[in-house]
Amino acid sequence: MLRDGDVIVLFLLLVLVVYLFIRWWKQADLNPVLTVSSQPVRGEVPSILEADGYQVVAAKQRLPVAVHVGDQSYDSRLYVDYVATRGGQTYLVIQAKAKKPLRFSGATLRDQFLAHALAFRAAGILYMDAAHGTYKTISFDVTGVRFTPARKRLASHLFTLVLGALIALLIR
Repeated sequence: MLRDGDVIVLFLLLVLVVYLFIRWWKQADLNPVLTVSSQPVRGEVPSILEADGYQVVAAKQRLPVAVHVGDQSYDSRLYVDYVATRGGQTYLVIQAKAKKPLRFSGATLRDQFLAHALAFRAAGILYMDAAHGTYKTISFDVTGVRFTPARKRLASHLFTLVLGALIALLIR
């Protein structure tokens, strides 16, 4: 049974939830796994990428990975030299190593970079050869693997909350 002021309290709660949602939406990171640098990243590689429209937002990222085999556990990590963005997409920059040339074949590229792309939820890999000032974009299209951004998940929950509150108000 509704009492005087219940509708006002419900309305104020809805306004508070919408306000907090909008505030969170504006402050959401590019990717929860990545640590974005507060200072601009400088150097040869960022200069080359910025000339092509990329914005380098972080350097030297490390993602710890725990591997479990039976009752044994092994610690490992994935490394990325830089993180760049362009057009709202996040790209991982991995520098070529002179002593370890990369063979460009489907299996080699998959084994070398797919884990990075999936773990960091990146749109692609920029394989950078700084000695020649060139890079190649590597992207993967894995059918069936889709990441729902946290914003969309939260938006659907918020929509359901507001719709339920409106239905409750109309029924009374």
